[in-house]
Amino acid sequence: MGNPYNIKIQGFENLSDFVSNWSPLYTYPSEDKYNIHISNVLDSKESFIELFKWKNGTGDVIYEKKMKGVLEHWDKVEVLKELKREFSWELFEKEFEPQKSSTVWKLFLLHIMNPDEFPIFDQHVFRSYNFFKNGIIEEIPNSSKSKYVIYKTEYKDWFNNIQKENNVLPKKMDESFFSFGQMLKGLKNYPIQISK
Repeated sequence: MGNPYNIKIQGFENLSDFVSNWSPLYTYPSEDKYNIHISNVLDSKESFIELFKWKNGTGDVIYEKKMKGVLEHWDKVEVLKELKREFSWELFEKEFEPQKSSTVWKLFLLHIMNPDEFPIFDQHVFRSYNFFKNGIIEEIPNSSKSKYVIYKTEYKDWFNNIQKENNVLPKKMDESFFSFGQMLKGLKNYPIQISK
């Protein structure tokens, strides 16, 4: 057939371009909940619950089992405040056990505790991270322990280092990774060739 065309993804020359190209494509239900509640989340039970509703992605609906977990986390809000003052992985692991279950939601506790230091972690940003690092489209591991280890030992520092090097707003960077990761999910099963 001899097709001379290829697809170039906008924004891979530098992170600022990537964010300016991909962040505007970000859509998420009830995004206003995040903007309204993130600044006082550890001082307001209502804000805490609203942010988990936002994270759940289902508007105002949060199912009973998940709500039970959110309320259990709120019961430890003083631990989160202590972690905000002086962070310790050991204390976080002891109190919340992110390596055992509900890892993405427990890592979200870190984000709401300190949004500038702890990026949001989910299946979409993982897909973007893996594409940037390894040039492959891969899904987030099923294992809670694996998710936690990737976040703790790789993703957090990688995200923060390139964010600081490029002076990009962390939330905008997360939005761009989320959008790009959603797009990658759609490409995963197609016979495409990825080259550097």
